[in-house]
Amino acid sequence: MIQEIINFVDTLPNEVFTNNLKPKEGLYVLLDIDEDGNLVNVNKEGKINDDDIGFYSKNDDELSSTITKCLPLWMNTIPVSNAKIFNPIKKIFGNTCSPFAFSFNKKNWEKYEELKLLQQQFKEETLSLEQVKEKLKEFMRGELTIYFDIASQYVENETHNKWMKHFRNYLYNNLFDFIENLDEFEKLKSTQGIYLFYKTPTLEDYKEPYQNYLAAKVFNKDDYNKQKPSTEEIHGISDSVSYFNDKKPFLKHLSAPLLYNYRVTGKEATRLWQFFNLQQNKQIPNPMPIFIDKKELTEKLVKLFNDEKGKLGYVELIKKLLEKGEDLNNYYLIFFDVRAKKSKIIDVDFVSNFKYEMNDVKIMEVFSLNGHLKAKTKIENVFDFEYKIINQIFNNQLMPKLSWRRYFDEMEAHRMSANTYNQLMRYRKSVYDYVFKSRRQAITKTIFDDIMLKGILDDIRLDDNGSNDYSIKAKLNIWFSLYEYFDYTQFNKPLNKKSMVNKTEGLISRISIIASNDNEHLKNDDEFAFAAGQVINYLLNKSEAGNRTHALLEPFLQKSDATLLKREIGRCFDMYKHAIKFYAKKYEFDKIMSEVMGYEPDEKNMKNLLASTLAGYFAKSTFNKKTEN
Repeated sequence: MIQEIINFVDTLPNEVFTNNLKPKEGLYVLLDIDEDGNLVNVNKEGKINDDDIGFYSKNDDELSSTITKCLPLWMNTIPVSNAKIFNPIKKIFGNTCSPFAFSFNKKNWEKYEELKLLQQQFKEETLSLEQVKEKLKEFMRGELTIYFDIASQYVENETHNKWMKHFRNYLYNNLFDFIENLDEFEKLKSTQGIYLFYKTPTLEDYKEPYQNYLAAKVFNKDDYNKQKPSTEEIHGISDSVSYFNDKKPFLKHLSAPLLYNYRVTGKEATRLWQFFNLQQNKQIPNPMPIFIDKKELTEKLVKLFNDEKGKLGYVELIKKLLEKGEDLNNYYLIFFDVRAKKSKIIDVDFVSNFKYEMNDVKIMEVFSLNGHLKAKTKIENVFDFEYKIINQIFNNQLMPKLSWRRYFDEMEAHRMSANTYNQLMRYRKSVYDYVFKSRRQAITKTIFDDIMLKGILDDIRLDDNGSNDYSIKAKLNIWFSLYEYFDYTQFNKPLNKKSMVNKTEGLISRISIIASNDNEHLKNDDEFAFAAGQVINYLLNKSEAGNRTHALLEPFLQKSDATLLKREIGRCFDMYKHAIKFYAKKYEFDKIMSEVMGYEPDEKNMKNLLASTLAGYFAKSTFNKKTEN
C-alpha cells in the first residue's frame, strides 16, 4: 500500500496540490529587497504596495490576488511538525521552514513585549523599559540568527545562499521597525500570524531548499535511519506512517520479528507526507481509494472531487464514476481519522471487487404499515441498503444525516439507548466492511439476527407513550424479509430456504383455521409461540389503562421457560377476565387460549421462539366474535 500511495502522488499534476487549498489565517507580505538591503516595493509613505500585502480569513469566499501569489510560496515553507522547525527551543518563528520566508504568530511576538515577562526573561528587575526593549531586540535577533543558521543547511547553490543572506540581513536590521510601522499587524488577532516572503526567488527556487528540508525531516527519527551501501542513500521510517516515541514504547512493534517497519527513502517519505497533507487540506475524499492497475481512475476521482470543491462525498463520487461506466476493482480503500490534529489512517483494506447493485433485496410488509415502508425501502444499490435499511435498524444513529456516517466517530452514548450504543460499537465496523468493501461475509445471519432482535426488544421496552409502533413493525418487516438473506453458502450466496415471510403468512392462516375448527390443534412450537403472541395481544388490549403501550409485552418476553410464560398469560387473563364476555358460541380466542395453555413445546428455551411470538403479537388478530345466525 505504501508504494501505491507513493506512485499515486508521483503521478499527480502540480495543480492538485493547490486545488481548493486555503492558507493559514493571517497577514501575507511580499518583500522586494535590493542589493543594498533596502525595501523597494513601498510607496512614498514607506508603506508596502497594495499588490504585495493581503489578509486572509477563513471566512473569505475567494482569495485575493496577493494571497493567490503567496499561496504556492507558503505551500513550500510549511513545517513538517512543531518539533522540526527552525526555531526549536523558543518556538517563536515556527510557521515557516524556508531560507526565503519568515513567519510568527502575533501572540509569540507580543508575549516578549510585555515588561514583566521581559524582566523575567532577562532576570533583571531594575532595567528600564528602553533597556529591556534593547535586550528584546538582541534576544529576537539571536533567535532569528538561529532560524537562518538552520535554514542554511538546506541551501545548496550560491545564488540561493546570497538571497538568503539579503533576506536575513534585512530582517535582522529592520524587523522591529517594520512591524512597528505596519498598521495591518495591529489588526491581527493574537492567534493569527504574519508571513513574510522574499520576492526575488521564483517558486522553483522556493521548492529546491524545501525539498531538501522535507527529505531530511519527514523521517520519524534519525536513530532509525540506515544508509544503503550500494547507493549511500538514507532509508528511514516515515513520520507520516509510523510514530515512535521513546516515552510510548508500545507504539513500537514489540511482538514482531523486526522492531521497525518499512523503511523508505527521503523522496518517498516526502511523497507520503504530501499525501497526508492532501487529506488534511481536504483535497482528497475520505475514504480514499487508490487503484492499483488504473492510476488514471484515481486521478479522475481526485479531479472530480476538487472540481466540485469538496461538495461531493465518497459515495457521490463513486456513483459518478459508475455512471461513466468505470469498473471499480483492485484498490486500497483508506479511511482517515478526521478528528486527529495530524492526519492518520484509521482503516485500510484491499477491495478486489466493489459490488454496487443490490436488486435482490425486497422488503415485504408482513405487518401492515399502510404501504409507507415499501415506499421508503426501495433498494437499488448498496448505499440505499446502508441508509434505508441499516441506518433504520440502528434508529438513524449510524447516519444522522445522509452525508454523515459515524463508522469511526466518537459515539455520544447519552443521545441514544444503551442497546443502540452497544450494538453500534459492536457491529458498525462489520457494516462498513459490508457496504464499502463489498465484504459480504462481514454481516452473518447470527450478527443480523442479534441486531434485529435486540433492536426490536429495545423499542418494545422503551415504548413509554406508544410512539415506537412504527419502528417495531418496520424492523420486524426488515428482519423477516431478510431472515435468510445473510445465511451464506461457501460461495457467499444466500441459501435457498423457506422464507420467513411465507412462514409468517402461513402461521396467520393456520391459527385462523385452528381458532374456528374444534378438530384442529397446535402441531409445532412455532404455532404455539405465534398463538401465544396472539393471545397476549388480545389480553393486553383489554387493559383500560390510559398509557397502554407495547412495553406491557416485556414481562412475557422475559420468560425463558414455557411453563412460566403460560403462568404469566394466566395471570394476565385473571386480571382482565372481567372484560371478556361469555357467549353461547365461543370466541375464537377461547379456542386458541385453551390450545396455548395445553400445549407442551419441545423447545425448552422460549427465547429461541421469540421471532414467532413477536410475529403473533404484531400480526393482524384472528379473534373475531362469532355471532348467531
